[in-house]
Amino acid sequence: MSHMKMTRKGKGQKPEKSPREEDFIEKDADTETAAQANAIAASSAAVNLEIPATNKNILAAIQQMKSAIDSGFDKLKASLFSLKSALSAISDRVSTTEGTIEAHEKRLNELERRHESLASQCKLQQAKIDDLEARSHRQNIRIIGIKEKAENSRLTEFVAKLLPEQLGEEHFNHPVDVGRAHRTAAPAKDGKPRANVARLHRFQVKELVLRLARAKAPLRYDGRPVYIFPDLTSAIMKKRMAFQHIKEKCRARKIRCGFRHPARFVVTVNNNTYYYF
Repeated sequence: MSHMKMTRKGKGQKPEKSPREEDFIEKDADTETAAQANAIAASSAAVNLEIPATNKNILAAIQQMKSAIDSGFDKLKASLFSLKSALSAISDRVSTTEGTIEAHEKRLNELERRHESLASQCKLQQAKIDDLEARSHRQNIRIIGIKEKAENSRLTEFVAKLLPEQLGEEHFNHPVDVGRAHRTAAPAKDGKPRANVARLHRFQVKELVLRLARAKAPLRYDGRPVYIFPDLTSAIMKKRMAFQHIKEKCRARKIRCGFRHPARFVVTVNNNTYYYF
């Protein structure tokens, strides 16, 4: 019985705790942290002892900062002054350029006005020159189809005899008076002879020759076809050639057509005459 009581009494007592390894680690860490804190405090104290925070030191630091800021502002001012000078120079150049452009625009406007005036005058003068050239050709005829050297170097006399022979002497009351005659300077093409250009003294005789040549076409000389046309300027020929396609269509449909001097295209249909320029 006594043994049993002792056993129960032993169960009621608290067991003693044994020291753990974690406790020793925590103690070492606390010791190390405390040592570091003491070292930092000692270092701060040493710094404070070396550089005491007095008003003199604060003013010196402020003065040093002010010097640095002033130096930066001086550099900035120099840069701004340089930029201002460059901007002023650019502004002067822009002003000069604008003035020059304005002056050039005025000159261009004046030149354009003069150009229009001169172009109008040139067009008028060109029309007068074309008219004078055409008038100088009005008494000329162009004979095509006479072989080279058939005139034996006496082309004027040859043409004076050729026209009555081809067109009928009964139509001419007087000998045909030919002022001068020559072959064109253009070289012959495809073996064709150069055209003969002859100037007749009388305009009425020239018109008679052209009328008879149209009525008696086709003419032949020495077995070759001969054609007699008015001698037109290159400008008039170019204008007439613009109607060549229409002229061919009219002839294919047997519509009467032709030209009036200098380059008016005339079409006659059902006794109605139409003019085209």
